[in-house]
Amino acid sequence: MAEWLQKNPLNYGVVSKAPGISAYIGNGQGVPRGWVISAEGKIVFSGKPADITDAMVEEWLKDCPAAQIEREVCAKLRPAVKSYNTGKYGKALKDAEELEQSEDETVKADASFIAERVRKAIGWRKDAAKRLAEDKEWVKLHTLLSEDAVAYAGCEYGDECKEKAKTLKGEDKYKEAVAAEKMLGKITEQGERLKGEALNRELDKLIDKYPDTAAADRAKAMKQ
Repeated sequence: MAEWLQKNPLNYGVVSKAPGISAYIGNGQGVPRGWVISAEGKIVFSGKPADITDAMVEEWLKDCPAAQIEREVCAKLRPAVKSYNTGKYGKALKDAEELEQSEDETVKADASFIAERVRKAIGWRKDAAKRLAEDKEWVKLHTLLSEDAVAYAGCEYGDECKEKAKTLKGEDKYKEAVAAEKMLGKITEQGERLKGEALNRELDKLIDKYPDTAAADRAKAMKQ
């Protein structure tokens, strides 16, 4: 890549392939080239970024959980909307589910609308947690679980996250991941002072000491 860039200077950032990335997205041709990956980990677009249209973006985002609920709802569901819009998703789900079986069709419809928003968001978060586990990103996974334990407090998913975060924190793989991230952080902090063989030696120490970590995978990609 370095030789190609010397002949073809670019005025934007270029990132080298991460371990396994070529196998995932394939060896694309063309400059520039972009990929859009869905929350489920599927490639929904591959090609020139300039070819992406507003209609395509709207289609990709149509099923995304909204950051805020702006729809007007009946008075009984306004507390649930307030909870949702302030990040208290567990409380919003609990309040909405209590009214999902209401005999009042308007109340029932609004309750289901809010509850489905939260359930969809939970699905996305579970998918994200699954991908982090597959990538051995135990530190990031613990952060996600800890955040969701708070945001979804009061519902079953929040309780699950709290228990999983507690369990993960006590496991050796998490402790090794934390130590590996700290070690990699110290290496990268040295920046320009650590190059070539000196950099490779430090990275090899990390790889040898914590081979089964995401930090070790990044260290392999950093080797010069």
